[in-house]
Amino acid sequence: MSTPPPPPNAPGPEGFQPPPGYQPYGQTVATAPTNSGMAIAGMVLSLVGLVPCFWLFQFPALLGVIFSFIGLGQTKNGARRGRGMAITGVVVGLLLVVACVAFWIYFSTNSNCVRDGGTWTCTTD
Repeated sequence: MSTPPPPPNAPGPEGFQPPPGYQPYGQTVATAPTNSGMAIAGMVLSLVGLVPCFWLFQFPALLGVIFSFIGLGQTKNGARRGRGMAITGVVVGLLLVVACVAFWIYFSTNSNCVRDGGTWTCTTD
């Protein structure tokens, strides 16, 4: 007794096709580049600096600038996405840090503002 012939128009063992939605064995799936975590963290920290409770001390914006510069380095060659987020983090963070420094320079050099212990007292003439 012999084996029955294959049905017509059916691929043989060498021409086997996997069901739709599956990759053939031994072939890798191309994946899109991932976002840079440092770029995301830098942008978020820089934006957190916009919250009014951080206007006098811009630690989040300073960290956002540092993380964003690291994110710029990670996205330089195109292996990761998120370059726009890193640039946003650098720009917003630097603007907030510069505004904070200008604020402290103004209050420390202004003759109308005097520091009494832990409080500032500003008078208008």
